[in-house]
Amino acid sequence: MAQNPAAVWEYTLTGFSDFLDQRRIAFTEPMPASRVCGICGRLPSATVVLPCGDVFCELCLDEVCDEAKCPFDVRVFSERQLVRLRFELSELEQRRVVCIQAGRQCAAFDGQLSELRDHMRRCRSMDVKCVKCNRPVAHDMVLDHYKQCIDGNAWRVSVYDLPVQRAVEEILVMKEDLESLREQALGKLDDDDDLVNTANVLIERVASLDHSLSLAQEKASAFHRESASLDSSKSPAPGPYRPASNLGVFITTCEFNSVYSARNLLTQAKKEHKVVSEPHILSGYTFRLGANFLLSGEGNDGVSVSFSMYLKSGDWDDYVEWPFSKKVTVIIAHPRDVTKDVRLPLRVHDSDVVRKPRPNNYNSGHKTGRKSWEDIELGGYIIKKHSVCARRI
Repeated sequence: MAQNPAAVWEYTLTGFSDFLDQRRIAFTEPMPASRVCGICGRLPSATVVLPCGDVFCELCLDEVCDEAKCPFDVRVFSERQLVRLRFELSELEQRRVVCIQAGRQCAAFDGQLSELRDHMRRCRSMDVKCVKCNRPVAHDMVLDHYKQCIDGNAWRVSVYDLPVQRAVEEILVMKEDLESLREQALGKLDDDDDLVNTANVLIERVASLDHSLSLAQEKASAFHRESASLDSSKSPAPGPYRPASNLGVFITTCEFNSVYSARNLLTQAKKEHKVVSEPHILSGYTFRLGANFLLSGEGNDGVSVSFSMYLKSGDWDDYVEWPFSKKVTVIIAHPRDVTKDVRLPLRVHDSDVVRKPRPNNYNSGHKTGRKSWEDIELGGYIIKKHSVCARRI
């Protein structure tokens, strides 16, 4: 029986070195919660722990420090209450990592982070693009692929290329005959019978040319009908992306990275953990969406997820209506079946939620209802390596 790949925890690193900066690394063990920013989800070289226990990187802290209030639980803090932690590169490099290329784990490497750079110079797990069919192929399979690959356009042309070529040759011959006929008419080199005979021959060739082109057109039409039939028989997965349902409705996609890591960080000592999306702009409003994990029992049965929206100061704040009054719904989108989408209405009415955000600050957030983590995981909602997709309307 084939074994599943070992679990990994992926983090985007920042502040350590040029090679590691903004690089996504897969570790064989989860990082302590005090090392991961609760807002951007990155693993920075320095973090700041608030009195309430939430952890930010210094860049994200700068965005909320003007109010000296935690954006998640709205607890006030002072500078002297902050605990600053430093993650040394030498310590990080001792941790074990795996190489992941194009969404696949490379079987050739499982070692310390300090060894990863040298491995990546020789790694053959990344995809390359076939110059024949233009499709991505695993590097270690590319030679076998080239031996069997057929240029996708070559056979299509040959279906009707021969009749068309014959028609073109006929046109060239007719051109020469028309030139000869023109010289005869102008110079009166032959009598009228010769002109009539030549004209009859040209008419026959036109008829033959018309038949050849008609044949080519029929074969081309048959080919396109067959291609359309093949394409229609393959029902592609709709994916997590959804169009707006009605005029005046706005929709965007938010992705939460490392949701498995967030789930695994929950313990009886730490029963809550938050993952926050990248900033988005929709209908002129700048915001982030937060995924809130809560442990209230044992195992997956006791884990649930809710979502929060945090309005942030943005470039369009002076041109949109305040207080914020849009109806908001978060959708956990199923990657294959739209009918399985989970819709969670988000009520926004408190003044500290709907007011115009202060410069470089986030408003407080309001949570949706909760959804069982087990239902999300078993239902196949988690896509693209540890990200769950949600939307705001």
